[in-house]
Amino acid sequence: MRTHFDTAVEGFADRLRAVPHTDWQNPTPCTEWDVRQLVNHMIQGSRIYTSLLRGGSSAEFMASLNQDPLDSDPVATYRDAVAECRAAFHLAGALDRTVDYPFGPVPGRQLLGLYVVDAITHTWDLARAVRLDERLDPRTVRWVLDNFEWIYHGVSESPSTDGHRYYGPPTQARASNRSEQDRLLHLMGREP
Repeated sequence: MRTHFDTAVEGFADRLRAVPHTDWQNPTPCTEWDVRQLVNHMIQGSRIYTSLLRGGSSAEFMASLNQDPLDSDPVATYRDAVAECRAAFHLAGALDRTVDYPFGPVPGRQLLGLYVVDAITHTWDLARAVRLDERLDPRTVRWVLDNFEWIYHGVSESPSTDGHRYYGPPTQARASNRSEQDRLLHLMGREP
């Protein structure tokens, strides 16, 4: 499962390194965010998940959501935040420890799944926003689809709940022969 983390964060990093300096205000498929805000979300998310795995609270999670950690080197800032998060997921017992996730307590293993979904979905968002390669790693996409129900089990805010504060409602696939990537993106409220 940790290999999917590595694949997802590297996919995002690849696109991040290629963002043209003129495109930071481009809109993204996340209608509330431009490219800068999306990158902020990924950096802040890595830091928040690190905190949760080290005993942080859901209140701290929510208080940190709107901070702006971007500086003059967003690639390095992202790389450092991801490295800390990776290390936290590798701590002894991290995958079995229950964390105080704000949408319901979850074991670290499930938190890792939530992170992978977020990272792979936002990789596509970033690629779409700045016109880069939108192809996602097929093994990670398949793993997410195979584990989608488990990843969001007991989580009060998810793509499969009626409330869509943080996710768009699922979109309808227009053809039955959609790729696995398209199926995932539709589940996450995207229009590939």
